[in-house]
Amino acid sequence: MPASKDDFLEEVTRAEDILLGGLGFGDEARIVEISLQGNRFSGTGRWADGETFSFESEEDLSELDRWAIEILTQAKKDE
Repeated sequence: MPASKDDFLEEVTRAEDILLGGLGFGDEARIVEISLQGNRFSGTGRWADGETFSFESEEDLSELDRWAIEILTQAKKDE
């Protein structure tokens, strides 16, 4: 059975939770933009109330981080 759009959106939410949760941000935060710098990532996020914030990883990427970034990068291409 092919993946549905809802399944993909759930993956995006999981990816955001993995990356932002690992940096201490709550589940109300969403990623607006993300980029890689070597073996780390940084970007801009937005809270549910519209306020934006910057984030940056302090540790090298894990395999789970890489998966999450791949999902988010694909989502941005599909917009």
